[in-house]
Formats: sequence, structure tokens, C-alpha cells
Amino acid sequence: MGCVLAVVFMPLAGEAQTDLFPEFSGSVTNAAITHTGDKVVFIGERGEGRGVFESVKEGGKWGSPKTIQVLTELLVKSGNTVGGFSFNHDGTKLLFHAKTDRSYDIMYVTYSNGEWGELTMFDEPVNSQDDEYSPSLSVDNNYIFFLRPKQQLDRSDDACKQIVMYSRQNDGTWIGPHDIPRFFNAGCQETPYFCADEKTLFFSSKRIDTTPEGKKLPDDVYNIYHTQLISEAIFENGWSIPKYVSGLSSDYNDFSPQITIDGTIIKNTNPKKPTKKQPNKTYAYNVKDNYKPKPTVLLSGVITDRVTNEPVKAQVVVSDMITSAILGEYSTNDKGQYSIFLDDNGNYKIDCFKEGYSHSYHYEKIGYFTQNIKKQFDTTIFSIVDFDLNVFDEEVYSPLSPKISVYDSTTSELLIDSLPPIDKGKYKSQLNIGKTYKVHIECPHYAPQDIYLNTIADIFYNEFEEDVELKPMKTAMILDVDAGQGGDSVMVKVKNLSRNETRTVVAKRDKDGNLIVELREGDSYEIDVAKKGYTYSSTKVDVTKSKKTQKLNIKLDLLTKDTKMTFKNITFEINSSELNTASYAELDRIIEFLKLNNNVRIELSAHTDDLGSDWYNMRLSEKRAQVATRYLTDNGISEKMILTKGYGESRPIVPNISDDNRAQNRRVEIKIIDNKN
Repeated sequence: MGCVLAVVFMPLAGEAQTDLFPEFSGSVTNAAITHTGDKVVFIGERGEGRGVFESVKEGGKWGSPKTIQVLTELLVKSGNTVGGFSFNHDGTKLLFHAKTDRSYDIMYVTYSNGEWGELTMFDEPVNSQDDEYSPSLSVDNNYIFFLRPKQQLDRSDDACKQIVMYSRQNDGTWIGPHDIPRFFNAGCQETPYFCADEKTLFFSSKRIDTTPEGKKLPDDVYNIYHTQLISEAIFENGWSIPKYVSGLSSDYNDFSPQITIDGTIIKNTNPKKPTKKQPNKTYAYNVKDNYKPKPTVLLSGVITDRVTNEPVKAQVVVSDMITSAILGEYSTNDKGQYSIFLDDNGNYKIDCFKEGYSHSYHYEKIGYFTQNIKKQFDTTIFSIVDFDLNVFDEEVYSPLSPKISVYDSTTSELLIDSLPPIDKGKYKSQLNIGKTYKVHIECPHYAPQDIYLNTIADIFYNEFEEDVELKPMKTAMILDVDAGQGGDSVMVKVKNLSRNETRTVVAKRDKDGNLIVELREGDSYEIDVAKKGYTYSSTKVDVTKSKKTQKLNIKLDLLTKDTKMTFKNITFEINSSELNTASYAELDRIIEFLKLNNNVRIELSAHTDDLGSDWYNMRLSEKRAQVATRYLTDNGISEKMILTKGYGESRPIVPNISDDNRAQNRRVEIKIIDNKN
């Protein structure tokens, strides 16, 4: 079978024409091309019959057309009523009209996984009880132009149509029709096409008009017209008066003018009565500058998973960086690819995201330009975040080892029973984006604490770090101090033996006059109480049980001549006068006592057990007493305040019949020998 030219490229003057799809012997109609000019869809006829076909340009050449099965089946089923094709911004949706049970309606198919999917109808009010034809969607997906029957007073042309426009609201619903200039709809209209610049509209019109040279146009054929937005009033009269495009019109009906961003325009030309010699044809032209849309920036890229490097079917939202107004909402295809168009003199924020994934932001500041620009922005997003948790004591900031459980705060589902530590006080986990987590932290003797981690909000960092300070639980210790009446205030020194922490406090008094100090549950303490003119008290306390209050009875005796105080923790090496390290804390208590009571004179005496000879023990006790005295004088105590004595084993306080008793007898005592208070 011989081949007849069906789709023709109309070159610049002097160039030869080239067949694009020579295997199509019959009419080619309703051709549509993507904004980027890399895919064409049309209705044609070849050996297997009439159908809907697509061809993809690769390496600058059009590939062999392939049947779009879902649309070919609809074409046959609907009695050849399918038509009015146009693509969305990135060529992943193909819009068209077809006759349904009630009327002609607008619908689309989506390209995914290498094929065109199921048919999807536009909702009301775009589709109505009336007929709708030839849709064209703006590249930001916010406006749609299409045709409805025009009400004719004389009913002379029932096929006459008018252009209508609807806009999409933030919730995805459509409203309209909006007011557009009356001169759009002079006569009868066909096949509107809104260009990528969102300022230029091409359409076909049959109306009374003249050429720029003043020649009267025939009013029985459709010619191509062109108009542009000259203000922001897209709903009203912000458009230029439509002009007849002489270079694109013929003596036949010219339909479906569509233009790519590189300036190639295609149209469908239909003779009034097509024949084999004069079939319907699709032509492509290099459009003149005065008819070209405004230049745009084509920003395209690929969104992938940061961990797997696999493409992600994500959302892309473009907004004004200054006002935060949303300018367009888009989706990637199944390969993670997206394409969006940006105007000049704009500051754009591009937000790439997916439910259950992070956000990735890109900012474009675009000035004035005179030709189309292509830019690439590839990015990655992620579905898992690293959660680092550091847990400390609120007061001393030391690391703790609590039990940490993680819950879904919405459903209370336990997700992680016990988070394992990576070091003391340090925990690490990975959490899926898209939930609000409750992290429960529980540690003995501390108030439990919950923190919340919201990964539903805009996440763009893949690591969360939280420092948590747990509040220690306290017990109020009542110090019932019996120390006579009047005199100076009682001084209290509290040492946390569990943490080797010492602090001096002026204890508060309750309504009964008792002193109160707060102690941490679970710790051991040494509580020293002193008052000028009274003996010194040192008591060890274990705060092991959770009680609101505990009571400690302390008796301080008035200092008189011969008052004795025993200090049991002053120890020495075996058979040596060298002090053990632990002795210095007890000697420091004596120093504080003497500084508080600087008008007394004391006898500092050392005692031994019965092991060894009397003479040896006497000499050993004298040396030990001298060493203890030297420590006091080296730390600011006057020698005149101290009389040093050694008594050996001569003054035991308990019988030397056991190791415990002997330990009690190895002691240092001080006795008041003069009090000038």
C-alpha cells in the first residue's frame, strides 16, 4: 500500500518537507504535543484500523507510533467521538473529551509504569449536563480552558461553541465559569490552548474578521487566533484583543494550535470534505517571534530516596518566596521525574516531599530574560530519621541509665519497649517519618518524663537530638535538733556520699521550729550539724525509700569544761602514724568546729587498741596525736588552742574482745579544757 503524507513538518523558507509518520495512509487529526516537544498523540489510521497513537522523540527523531490501547478502545466504543487532546505540564496526563451516556465530557488518562492508565472523569462543575470539549490545563494546574455549546438565537449553527474558564481552589475543587472578555467568543470557537508561559492563548475561531492587510476572511472556516495577558486580571479584561495568525491559517479549517517552549507549533488542518487525496493533516511550523509565548524557565529534575537511590513518586509545590502564596502543585512520574515552568522576575520556593518522607527545599530567584531557559534540580528525600537521646541528672548533669520506651502518641501503640544504650546516658534509634512519637523515660529515684517527637511536620534534617534532664525525687529530712535556746544559727553541711558532693545549707524551719533539708532518694548522706558553743554532730543517712518526709533526731551538748567529742574516722596505717586519706574529711570537721568556736582550748588525744606492748602503744598514740595536730595547725588553727596527748591502750571505751570493739578503741578525741565564751 502506498504511503500518503499525514503529519508534515512545515520548514523555514527554502527547506524541504519531511514525512514524520509515512505509514499513516488516512487522516491524522486531533494531534497534541507536550510543552517540551518530546511526545505527540493523535488519531490516525493504518493497517490495523483507526486508533489513538503516540510517538516519542528520541535523539531528535520521532519514533514509530504506538497504539494507546485504552483510548483506541474508547474511540471505537464511543463511535469516534474522542478528541480535543492536550497534555498537562509534564506530559504525564493526557486530557480529552468523549461522549458518555449523558453528554460530551472531559476526562484524562495518566501515564505510569510505561503505559497510559484508566480513564478518569473531571468532577462537577467542569463536567455538567451540557457538553464539554477540548480541554487545556495551565502548567500550574490551577486553570482549565475548554468549550461548551454557544446558545444561538437563530439556531443556525448548533455546533457553535464558546470558550469557558474554571479555576482550581486549594482543596482541589473547581469553580467557574469565570468572566472572560466577550471578544474571545465572537462567532464560534474551537480547540483553546493555554501555553506554558500562562500568558498566551491560541484557539480556532470562525468569525467575521479581516486580515492585517484588510482582506475579508471567509466566515465559514476556522482560522487560528492568538491573544496574551497584558495584566494580572486573568478572569476579566486583562487580555489583548485576539488576532488572526495569517502564517498559520489556510483555506481549510485549522484546529488544535499547540506550541512547544522551543517555538514549534502544530495544527490540524481539515478540508471541508476530506478525501484520500486531501485527507486531514497535522502540520508543524517554526512560529514567528511575534506569536511566540513569553519565555519561561523549565525547571526539571529527579527525586530519589536518599538511602536506596530509588525514584520516589513525590509532590512538588511551588510558592512565592516573599508572600508564601502557592503558585502551583505538581507530582513526579513513576521515575521520580518532574518538570515545572517558572516566569521571570520571581522569587520561588520549590518544596519536594511525600507523605512519610522528608521535605527538600530549593530556591530560585529569576530575573528578566529574553529566551527560554532550562535548569536542573535533582534532590533526595528520606523516610527515616536518626534519633539521638542524651539523658542527664538535672542537678549534677551526670549521665543516667534509664529505661526508654517509644510509643505512637496517636494510637498509644508500643513501638520500642526498651531502647538499648550506646553509652551511658546516650541512646540512638531510627524512626519512620510520618508519626508523632511519645518517648517515655523512667529511671529509679527520678521523676518519669515524656518527650514528644513530631515527624509529621516539615522534616528536612535527618537527625533529631534531644537532651533530657531528669528531676531527682526528694525526701524532706526533718532535723530535730536539741541545742538549747537562743544563740547563733545552726549550720548544716550535707555531703552526698553516693556522689561525693558536699554543700552547705542554711536549713529552713517548719512551723514547729524543726530544720528541714531535702535529700535525693536512693542516695547516702552524711549530715553535719554545728552551732557555736555546742558540740559537733555528724550522722550518716541512707535515703532508700520513697517517703515524703523522714525525721532525724540530733542532740548538741553545750560546751563546758571536760566536754568530749569522739571522731572515729581518723585512721592510720597499721603500726604507723601516717594518716589514711579518709581521715582528712574528719579532721576538716574539727577545723570547722574550732573556727566556729575560736574561744575554746582543747585536748586532742589519740588512743589505740590492746595489740602490742603498753610502751609501744603509748609512743604510737603520741605520734598519731602529733600528726593530727600538725594537720590542724597547717590549716589555720592556732597551736595555743590545742594540747596534744597520747593515751595508748589505757582508756578503752569498750572491752578489747573483738575486731569491732578494737576498731572503736582506735580513735581520736577532743576534750574542752577551757571555754572563754
